[in-house]
Amino acid sequence: MKKTLLLLLFGMICCTLSAQISNTLYFDKQNYRQHHLNPSFQPQGKLYVGVPVISTIAVGGGNTDLTLTDVFKTKKIDGQNKTFLFCDKNVMATDEFMDAIHGREQIHASYQIGLFDAGYRINKKLFVSFSINNKMESSISIPKEFFQFFFVGMENGEKFDFRLDKMSIAATIYTEYAGGISAKIDENLSLGAKAKFLVGNANMSSNLRNLHLTASEDEWQVSGSGNIRITTPTQEITVSETDRVSGLKSNGGKITESQGHGFSIDAGANYKITDELKISASVLDLGFLAWTGNIQELNPRENFSYKGVEYEVSEDNGKDGWWDPYKTRFKRMLKKNDDPKHYTTWLSTKLLVAGEYSLMNDKISIGALSKTYFLRKATREEFILSANFRPIEYFSGTFTYNLFDGWNNIGIGLTGNAGPINLYAAIDHIPLRYASMSGHKIPCYVRDTRITLGMGVIIGYKRNSRFDNF
Repeated sequence: MKKTLLLLLFGMICCTLSAQISNTLYFDKQNYRQHHLNPSFQPQGKLYVGVPVISTIAVGGGNTDLTLTDVFKTKKIDGQNKTFLFCDKNVMATDEFMDAIHGREQIHASYQIGLFDAGYRINKKLFVSFSINNKMESSISIPKEFFQFFFVGMENGEKFDFRLDKMSIAATIYTEYAGGISAKIDENLSLGAKAKFLVGNANMSSNLRNLHLTASEDEWQVSGSGNIRITTPTQEITVSETDRVSGLKSNGGKITESQGHGFSIDAGANYKITDELKISASVLDLGFLAWTGNIQELNPRENFSYKGVEYEVSEDNGKDGWWDPYKTRFKRMLKKNDDPKHYTTWLSTKLLVAGEYSLMNDKISIGALSKTYFLRKATREEFILSANFRPIEYFSGTFTYNLFDGWNNIGIGLTGNAGPINLYAAIDHIPLRYASMSGHKIPCYVRDTRITLGMGVIIGYKRNSRFDNF
C-alpha cells in the first residue's frame, strides 16, 4: 500500500498538468491572447486570427505542498551519496515529510488547446472575439490525515477514524465555444464579457457523504454513503458474476462524442486611475456542465470491512502480484449502480485582481497579480509580481516572481511580431535547482510549472498610444 502511495506522490509532483494560460500574459499588451485572462482587454490591431490548433497550447505540472526533496532524501553511505525514500530506514524522514503538508494536499491538472481564435475591432470602442478551445481540468484533494494514517500509523493501538468525505476528485474534458465583447465606456474605464457554450466529453467526480474509515490493527471498516461517477464514451465498468467490480473495458466510442452540455461566463473590468496607474479584475470560468451521456456510478458497500491488512516497503514490492490482495479488497468495497442519475458539475472558477504602474511612456511597467482558484472543497492562491518591458512596438518581455514559493518560481514570457506573424512563448515557475537521479537531472524544488506557446496573424496593427489598449 505504501508503495502505491509513493508512486502516486512521485507522479503528482513530476507529471501532473496544470495548464491555465501563463500568468505572464496578463501584463503583455502586445499579445492578442491577453483578453483570455481578462475579457475587458482589447488586442491591438484591426483583426487577429490564431493559427488553428497552435494558436494557444498550454501545458504544465504541479501540486500545492510537496517537492521531490520532500519525498527523496540523500545520505552518504560508504563514501557515496545515495538517494532513499523519506520513509526508508536509512533516513527516517517521515516527520519532515508530514511537516511539508499543510492541512490538505491539492493536486491540480489541466490543459488548453486553441482550436480556433479570432477577433475583430468594430470601432475605436468595441472589440469582439470568438474562440474554440479544448480543455481539461482536474483536481484531487487529499487531507493530511490520510498520509498520517499510512505513513505514521495509529498511536498506542488506538482506532483511527478518518472521514473519507474530506477527499475529493474531479476531472473534466470539454470543448468550449466562446464569444466575447469588450467596450471602452470612457477614457478610463473598459468592461468586457464572454459567453461560453460547453460540450462535455468526459468526467470523473466524487460525491462522498458522511463516509468514514475506521481502522484498527486487525480490521478496517468503511461506513457511510457516496459515489464516484464516471462519464465517458470510451470505457465501461465491468462487474463479475458475484457483483464485484472487475475493471474497465473499451466500448469502441470516441472521446470527441458529447456526454453533456453546459454554460459559463467570463467578466472583466479595467480602470485607468492616472496615465501611469491602472487596476483591473476578472472572473473566469463561472459555469457548469450537465452530464446526461454514458454515466456510470460506483458506490461503497454499506458497512464494509476486511481484516488481515499487512504492508511494508521492501525491495520485493516491485515484483509482479504484490498488489493483487489489496486490489481484490478494494474492488470488493465498491459496487456498481445499475441505474445512475444525471448530474451536474461546476468548473474551477478563477478570480484575478491586478494593478500596474507604467514608467518611461509605458516602455517599462511593474505589476502585481492575485489569482485565486476555487476548486472542489478547497481554494488555491497565487500572488505574482511582474516586470514588463516593451522597448519597441514589435517585441515585449515579461518576468514574474511568485511570492508564495520562493526563488524557484521565476517566470518569463516573450512576444514578437515578425510582420503580421505573432509568436508567443512563456514559462511560469522555471526550475532553477536540479538533483541527479539515475543519471538524469530532475527539478527538486519546484511544486508547479506551466508552459504556453502560440502563433497567430495580426492585421491592421497600429499603436496610437501606449495607454489606449489597457
